[in-house]
Amino acid sequence: MADAFQPPMQIKPDQVLEIIFRRRWLIVIPLCITLTLGLVLTLTARKIYQASTLILVQQQSVPTEYVRSVVTSSINQRINTISQQILSRSNLEKIIDQFGLYKDRPDMYMEDKVFQMRSRVEVKIEQARHGTEAFSIRFRGSDPQRVMRITNTLASYFMDENLKVREAQAVGTSEFLDSELEKTRTRLEEMEQKLSEYRSRYLGGLPDELETNLRTLDRLQQQMADKHANLREAKNSLALVESQIDDIKNQTKESSQAISAGPEGKKDFFGTETQEKLYLARQEYDQLLTVYTKQHPDVKKLAKIIENLEQLVAKEQHAQTAKKQPADDGLPQNDPQLQRLELSRDQIKNDIRKTTFEIAEIEKKMAVYQERVEETPARELELQSLQRDYANIRDIYNSLLDRKLEAELSVNMEKKQKGEQFRILDHAKMPEKPISPDVKKYFFLSVAAGIGLAAGIIFLLEFFDTSLRRDEQIEDELELTILATIPQLQAHRTKTRKWIEITAFVGCTIYAAFFFMAFAVLHAKGLDRTINSVKIFLNL
Repeated sequence: MADAFQPPMQIKPDQVLEIIFRRRWLIVIPLCITLTLGLVLTLTARKIYQASTLILVQQQSVPTEYVRSVVTSSINQRINTISQQILSRSNLEKIIDQFGLYKDRPDMYMEDKVFQMRSRVEVKIEQARHGTEAFSIRFRGSDPQRVMRITNTLASYFMDENLKVREAQAVGTSEFLDSELEKTRTRLEEMEQKLSEYRSRYLGGLPDELETNLRTLDRLQQQMADKHANLREAKNSLALVESQIDDIKNQTKESSQAISAGPEGKKDFFGTETQEKLYLARQEYDQLLTVYTKQHPDVKKLAKIIENLEQLVAKEQHAQTAKKQPADDGLPQNDPQLQRLELSRDQIKNDIRKTTFEIAEIEKKMAVYQERVEETPARELELQSLQRDYANIRDIYNSLLDRKLEAELSVNMEKKQKGEQFRILDHAKMPEKPISPDVKKYFFLSVAAGIGLAAGIIFLLEFFDTSLRRDEQIEDELELTILATIPQLQAHRTKTRKWIEITAFVGCTIYAAFFFMAFAVLHAKGLDRTINSVKIFLNL
C-alpha cells in the first residue's frame, strides 16, 4: 500500500497529452459553445461609435514683450473650467434637444439623460509636442453621423467659450484694477493733502530747513550783539549830552542869581524854600570843588544832599497846577548851544527807544527760530512717517497704473482675438469602426471561457477517477509485477464507431476554426464592413 505521507507523483508531459487526447471532446465542445455564444454576443451587442477632434492651444499672436496677457491660468485649469461650463445641465439639455437624443426613450428622466450624456463626453489633455499643448474631445454614441456632429458642436462650444472666458477674465481684471486704482488714487490724494497741510503748518521748521534756521539764528545773534553795542553807545551819548545840558543850565542860573543879588551880597531869590536850599547847596558844592575833588567825603555828602533836594523840587513842580511861564526858570530860551544839545538828546532817546524795540523784535525772532531748531527732530520723525506712507501708496498706485494699462491692452487684444486661442487640428469625422463591442476582447473572453470550462471539467473528472490506466499505477498501488500485456481487441462495430467519432471531432474542430476565422475577420475588417459584405454576398 502506498505511504500516505509519500509526495504525490508528478504528472509528466506525455500523461498530460494522454489526458487531453482522452478528454478531447470535453475541450472541443465547451470551446465551440463559448465561441458560438461570443460571436452571437458580438453580432447582437449594441454598437457604440466614438468620434474625436484634436484642438491645438495656439499662443497669442502679439509677442509677450509688447503685450502681456492677464489670463495666466494653465491650460489644465482653463480646460477644466470650460469643461464644467460646457457639460453643465443647461448646455447639455440644449444639445439633447438640438440633436433629438433619447427620443426613443420618452419615459427617461431629464436628469438621467443629462447624466448619461455627460458620461459619454471625454476631454483629454494630450501630451505636449514641441512646446505646444493640445487636447482632444471625444463623444460616444450609437449613431455615427450624430456622434460626428455632436463632437464638432462640442469643439465649437469649447472654442467660443474659451474666447468668452478669456475676454471675461481680462475685462474682470481690468475692472478690478480700475476700482483699486480709484481707491488708491483717493488715498494718495488724501496723503498729498496731509503732507501739504503738514508742510504749511510747520513751514520754516521742517528738517530740510534746519541749516537755514541755524544760519538765521546765528545772524540774529550777531544782530543782537550789534544792537546791544549800539544801545550802550547811545546810552553813553545820552548821559554825556544830559551832563552838558545840566552844566549849561547851572552856569546860566548862577549868572542870573549873581546879577539879582543886593548890595550887601544877599541874593534876590524867588522860589520855594526847597528850591532856595537847593540853590544854596549848589553854591556850597561849587565852592568845595574849588578846594577838593569829587572824591572827597564832604563833596560826596553834599552831592547826595543836592540829589535829594532835586527830587523834592521835581515833586513840587509836578504837584503845582499853575502854568509855568518860560521866563520862570530864569533860563534863556534862545541859547543855540542848549537847543542843539536838547535836540541831540531827543534824537538819542528816539534811537534808544528804536534800538530797544528792535532788540525785543530780534529776541522774539530768535525765540521762534530756537523753537524751530529744537522741534526739528520731532518734525523729522513725523515727516518721515508721512513721506513713507505717501511713498508706499504712490508705489502701489504706480504699480496699479502700469497693470491697468497692461490690462487694457490685454482686453483689446482679447477682443480682437489676438490672444491665446483654440485651433482645431483634426475635425471629427464619421466613425466607421465601432469601439464597442470589442471583437478582440469578446474573442479572448470566449476562448478563455471555453478553455477554462473544459479544464475545470477535466480536472474534476480526473480527480475523482480511480481507475488504473498506466502500468506504473498497477505496480505501485497493487504491488504486482506485470509479466505481459494483451492488446485490446477491436470489433467491426468498434471501428465504425471510431471513424464516426473521428469525423465528428474533425467537424467540431472545423466548426471551432470557423469561429476563430470569423473573429479574425471581424477584428481585421471591422464589424460593419463584415456585416455589409455578408449582406451583399447573400443578396448575390
